[in-house]
Amino acid sequence: MHADQTIQHYSSVLLRTFDKISDFVFFMEVDGSTYRYIFVNEPGKQAIGWTDADIGKRVEDMVPPETAALVIQHYNEAIQERKSIVFEDYRLAEPACTTHLLSHEIRLPIHYYESEVTPIFNEADACTHIISVVREVTDRKRRELELSILKDQHESLQRYSPHGIFVLDDAFHIQSVNPAVTHITGYEEADLMGQSFLTWLPESAHTLVDDGLRHALSGTPHKYSLPVPQKTGALRDLAILNIPIEVGGHITGSFVIIIDHTPERNAERATQESERRYRQLIETIPEGIIVHKDGVILYANALALETIGETYIESESIFTFVASDYHETTKTRLLALRQGDSVQDTEIVLVTPSGSKLHMDIGSLLIDYEGTTAIMTVLRDVTEKREMELALHQSEMQYRLIAENMSDLVCILEHDGHVRYASPSHETVLGYVPVSYEGKNALDFIHLNDVETARRQLHAMTPMSEPLTLEFRHLHRDGRWIWLETKIQAIYDDTGHLLHYLTVAREIMKRKVLEKQLKHLAYHDTLTDLPNRRYFLAYLEEALLALDEEDQSIAILSLDIDCFKQINDTLGHDIGDELLRQFSARLTDMLRNQDLLARFGGDEFSLLIRYTESDAPRRVAEKLVASLQLPWQIEGHSFVTTSSVGVAPYRAGMSTKQLLKHADLALYEAKANGRNQYVVFEDR
Repeated sequence: MHADQTIQHYSSVLLRTFDKISDFVFFMEVDGSTYRYIFVNEPGKQAIGWTDADIGKRVEDMVPPETAALVIQHYNEAIQERKSIVFEDYRLAEPACTTHLLSHEIRLPIHYYESEVTPIFNEADACTHIISVVREVTDRKRRELELSILKDQHESLQRYSPHGIFVLDDAFHIQSVNPAVTHITGYEEADLMGQSFLTWLPESAHTLVDDGLRHALSGTPHKYSLPVPQKTGALRDLAILNIPIEVGGHITGSFVIIIDHTPERNAERATQESERRYRQLIETIPEGIIVHKDGVILYANALALETIGETYIESESIFTFVASDYHETTKTRLLALRQGDSVQDTEIVLVTPSGSKLHMDIGSLLIDYEGTTAIMTVLRDVTEKREMELALHQSEMQYRLIAENMSDLVCILEHDGHVRYASPSHETVLGYVPVSYEGKNALDFIHLNDVETARRQLHAMTPMSEPLTLEFRHLHRDGRWIWLETKIQAIYDDTGHLLHYLTVAREIMKRKVLEKQLKHLAYHDTLTDLPNRRYFLAYLEEALLALDEEDQSIAILSLDIDCFKQINDTLGHDIGDELLRQFSARLTDMLRNQDLLARFGGDEFSLLIRYTESDAPRRVAEKLVASLQLPWQIEGHSFVTTSSVGVAPYRAGMSTKQLLKHADLALYEAKANGRNQYVVFEDR
């Protein structure tokens, strides 16, 4: 009896010990196919709401039917297999436990439990009891989920990053590479795995690269730039970033990220060449040119310097040379230009360092100068003309004397526009003998699109008006239209009565051609004569603003020539340039008038299409991919290229930047998928 009491005492102590652990402990009696509660520790009681009054109750009496069925199933399984088994169960979490808006930690909407079931057999080999130890494993499940998400994120970064990513061990051996490595270097994964990172680099770069890798192993990220040949030998401009890999507090290797800056470097070189040509053109224009921003001179061509009488005026204020009487009007013009408004040509007076005053006709427009928006002002010295006009104003006879000895066209017009006098230069410039010109109305010779403006401004002149400057097309005797710049001064008597008009005109065909060339150069690609990036972006902005008023959609297609670099490297840049011209022409022939094709640089092109049928972008992309596989015939060479196309349909609320980025991402995916295909961007 004493022994039984001792056993009972120690059993009681043991059972009370279970109250001290956080796991739920259930001691079950096996009653045939029924399992009854004999003992539950304190954490278990709280979990299922169990009290001592529940001793002897069945599992089905204490837990929901679904849970009871699962528990009994595993109890039966443990008895049948005669060993401990482990299974998992879960239940929904309380709503208050599932929302954590201020935390980045994952919160699971259910609680996970792991149960270890152990059968106890008596001497007769019959199972008499079951011990079930249940522990909550929600935190473990959450960590497993977080690790899975991190793994997926890492794999996504590797797969979709446009930058090459190497994983190196601490001996600089390559453990893994992402697809972009092959795209950038030309080396396949099999060429690189297990090799030293230095293997694919030129020997001249080994010291620099080795030093960067050792910086990373010491725990310091390191970045540098390097020209590196691809497998084909073509040079790429790479930025290389070494980042240490730390595991368990120890640096075990490094990430090496390679960023291909070749397109940007090529674009910079092309921009520099374009700027060189642009500056060369500016220097040859027979007009003074000054480029300025916020009133500060950035550039002046040789003729402008010669006119002003200086050798260097960059960084000077334009107001240093503008006569004080014209400061306010000049400021008003500059403000209007900065706000995007156009301004009429006008006349101002410049003061040279020697004190001389020069009358200047000026025209100004906004330009992109070395990456910044600036104002270009064209100067035309009309000082001599003004002095002549003054002399003409003093005496009509003097007018005639001067006019007959100058190349400009001088006229005296009656108040109704009829010609009283025409200088001999009319025959040279316009083909009319002065006598045949006189007596006719000067407005009858002006182009229909220009005459009303001229008539209106002429009639608006008053005794207080400044001389009027007009530009219009004048009919030549042979039927051509000649652009003239005409200064008109109304001559009044002392009582304010209009006597006549004095006009002095010059032929400006060359200037109009140059202005047209300058405007064309600013918005078109010099190689293909297609619109350039600036033109395309401005057009796209206007197209997006007009979408609400139009019953159609737009899409951007980004495309290039697959392996275009190889064409340049093998056949030469002249063949490559001609390929770009023919590529542009073939695309242009395929497109409609409402579509816009632009060259962004290199072999990168962008296309804006308008459509009403949802599958139109796909049809256009298929047509492009098929057509661009047709052979090219260039200087005795016959070859075939393919093209990859990225399609980005516009979605409501998108900006131009987002739309272009989506098209570029789709193009990159088309290349990553093997080239010679198109991919439509899908929101992920």
